[in-house]
Amino acid sequence: MRDAAATFDDADDEARPQGRRARRLRRQLRLQRDDELNIVSMIDVFAVLMFFLLVTSSISAARLNVLALDLPARAAQADAAPARRPSIRLLETALLADIGDGRVQRLDVTDAPRLAALLLRARQRAPRQDGIDLLVAPDVAYDRVVAVIDAMRAVTPQAIAAGFPGELFPKLAIGEAVAEGARR
Repeated sequence: MRDAAATFDDADDEARPQGRRARRLRRQLRLQRDDELNIVSMIDVFAVLMFFLLVTSSISAARLNVLALDLPARAAQADAAPARRPSIRLLETALLADIGDGRVQRLDVTDAPRLAALLLRARQRAPRQDGIDLLVAPDVAYDRVVAVIDAMRAVTPQAIAAGFPGELFPKLAIGEAVAEGARR
């Protein structure tokens, strides 16, 4: 009898675990929500996107800072005609200075005090103008160019007395000058 009861119990045990297992799976599925999102992968994607956004925004901001554009207002354009920017042409034999008044003055290349006086007059004429053009002929030696730049950047006692304690023209643009006989 024991064998018959054991076989009956074995049949019940085989039927019950499948039933229990099925009920347990159904209960787990019912307790689990289908509307939950796995946001770990979404966070990974946003982290990568944020990195690229930060890099590209810093590059574009750096490009804007490099340009350093000072755009005048429309009213300022209509009110005053722009002052001519002072320029100095360094040629093989002479230095031609235009302080923005339309007159070109011829100087000796070694005459640094006279150049400093002209630059001070140019700055007094247009106090807001802080840029100057230096046009250099192709055949001028490099040491002469450096000497002229040093003379332009020197802070003289006359400039300090006039109220310009620093460099007169901190923004220097260097370009190539056309020779006197080869004007276009």
